[in-house]
Amino acid sequence: MSSPVKMKLVIKTGGDRVGSIRSIIGKKKGWRLFSEIKNLKENGLKKAQIARYLGVDYKTVTKYFNMTPDEFADINRKRKSKKLDIYKEQILEWLNTYHDLSSAQVTDWLKERYGNIPCTERTVRSYVSSLRKEYKIPKKVSKRQYEAVEELEMGFQAQVDFGQIWLNTIDGSRIKLYCFAMVLSHSRMKFAYWQDKPFTTIDFIEAHNRAFEFFGGRTKEIVYDQDRLLAVDENFGDVIYTEEFQKYVDLIKFKIRLCRRYDPESKGKIEAVVKYVKNNFARNRVFEDIDSFNKSCLAWLDRTGNANVHGTIKRIPKEVFTLEKQHLIPVFQKQNSPKNILTYTVRKDNTLLYKQNRYQLPKGTYEPGKKVNVVIEGEFIKVLDTEKDTLIVKHRLSNERGKLIKLSHPERDRNTELDKLNDEVLNMLGASEEAKIFLKEIRKEKARYFRDQLGLIKKAVEEIDAEIINKALKYCLERKIYSATIFKEAVEFFNHKEKEYTNTEKQKTNPIPDKFKNVKPQTRSIKEYANIVGG
Repeated sequence: MSSPVKMKLVIKTGGDRVGSIRSIIGKKKGWRLFSEIKNLKENGLKKAQIARYLGVDYKTVTKYFNMTPDEFADINRKRKSKKLDIYKEQILEWLNTYHDLSSAQVTDWLKERYGNIPCTERTVRSYVSSLRKEYKIPKKVSKRQYEAVEELEMGFQAQVDFGQIWLNTIDGSRIKLYCFAMVLSHSRMKFAYWQDKPFTTIDFIEAHNRAFEFFGGRTKEIVYDQDRLLAVDENFGDVIYTEEFQKYVDLIKFKIRLCRRYDPESKGKIEAVVKYVKNNFARNRVFEDIDSFNKSCLAWLDRTGNANVHGTIKRIPKEVFTLEKQHLIPVFQKQNSPKNILTYTVRKDNTLLYKQNRYQLPKGTYEPGKKVNVVIEGEFIKVLDTEKDTLIVKHRLSNERGKLIKLSHPERDRNTELDKLNDEVLNMLGASEEAKIFLKEIRKEKARYFRDQLGLIKKAVEEIDAEIINKALKYCLERKIYSATIFKEAVEFFNHKEKEYTNTEKQKTNPIPDKFKNVKPQTRSIKEYANIVGG
């Protein structure tokens, strides 16, 4: 093979050509940049000339000018090492064991075992992805299977959802519009209502009124997403609705079905409608005002949205609706949420939820399905019995969020009970400074489970010598481990070692030959000793 020909480079060439070469070479990094610098050096160029020619910093040229290829390879190899390489074997073991393990779970497990890790979750995600690719460990993805279902009966169900879109205005600015959409599941008859501001719960109720007026009635059931406008908390199936929407449902009396989170397929009809309204009607329209926009939308529904043959049922929604309309339940007047008196369901923990705060009720108020009336008077909230119309409790309204507003005279002080349990366990640990520090740190790190931690420690030290307890405390404190579980294991370990040592010592101090273990000494009658003494 012939050796490469070294060419003497001439920098004073056409300006366009030099600029083009610089733009290409200037983007090179790593080995290619190193090679260019060494090549230009061999052709007799000095450092400053190379820097100008390649369009790189003079310090970069100086760094690589006298460096050997082996030295560059070593530096490049060190640069490629990653912060998470110290956990590489552990992560690979997890990935090989659990093929569906997510990077978020890997991050959590690393923190659980090693404390704070020197990177973010995004870095872990990238690192896990590279390991899967390098070691060919594909993530197990479950493919959901779907099954066709029969069409629902007339007047049984409607589905509701929201959409939003950015549009240009007549003055050249941009505006974000928000859409409420409802579709009848049987006929696929559609309704849409737009606002130029986000929907509130009151707006949400008003949109329902408009939809019921448009259809001429309501269905028995309405399917929703788990939106904050209607539901505050899933509560493991006992859904807690917002106060306005709960009152509205009580008045209109339709059944609600909420879809599970991240499961849009369970309300696929309305998902398709929202896309249809956005892309077929709204997209590329110039916005003038919200009233004319809604008027145009109703006209579009009449001529297109409800007038074209539907792809699934192969019929025109307007024509099917003429039959389904007869099965709808009439709504005789618009129902708005009363502002003065609201009805709430009492929660199992004897509280009621109002504006994201929990107000405590006297113990015993709760019964399955129990409802109470709520009256707002100035800065106070009054809770009344719905049947007797008597006052149950009165609280001062809180402007905060997520607070538990307690009764002025609670039936029991949980903190006092917890402090008593803490003192009891502290005495069982010897009431030493080490024990105080240990319990204090557990309370700080595991406040939510402190009662459980104390119970476990209490059980672990029953009938255990003080010396073993002190050894277990010392073991945990030296390693800054503040966990009842680890403490219990330490107690069991030291107790086991102590028993082994005791048994070994006993065997050493009283060795009995095997041949004498079962031998019983001969016994004499007392008369023989009496005769000897008397004789």
